[in-house]
Amino acid sequence: MKSLPPLSPGEQALMDLIWQQQPLSVATLLEMVNAGRDEAISRNTLQTQLTRLEAKGWLKHDDSDRVRMYRAAVTERRGRGKILTELKQRLFGGSGISLVRCLVEEGGLNDAELKELKGLIDSHRKGGKP
Repeated sequence: MKSLPPLSPGEQALMDLIWQQQPLSVATLLEMVNAGRDEAISRNTLQTQLTRLEAKGWLKHDDSDRVRMYRAAVTERRGRGKILTELKQRLFGGSGISLVRCLVEEGGLNDAELKELKGLIDSHRKGGKP
């Protein structure tokens, strides 16, 4: 399994859309990306980003139909795991507990999320998988 290069913020936003609702055409993606934006991005700009994501191994396309459709080349879980690992390394020196401590202490988790986190920890201790 090859290593995935990091994503720019714009590429990350595209992957989020694609993971939510794939496969997607360029036209559909363009509509989704520009929804709620003050300044729309062009089709060419979007196509350039999609080409870069393909070159990086994050995305693939299918030309079997009349319209080119894009889908993720990696699962959301693997992709987000890669992003989280980079974030953890860059901001927390690789420490998972420092990352979680920051979320808990800085108020990044509400009561329901804290309860869910406790459940995940308990499940992990018992040998369960998320």
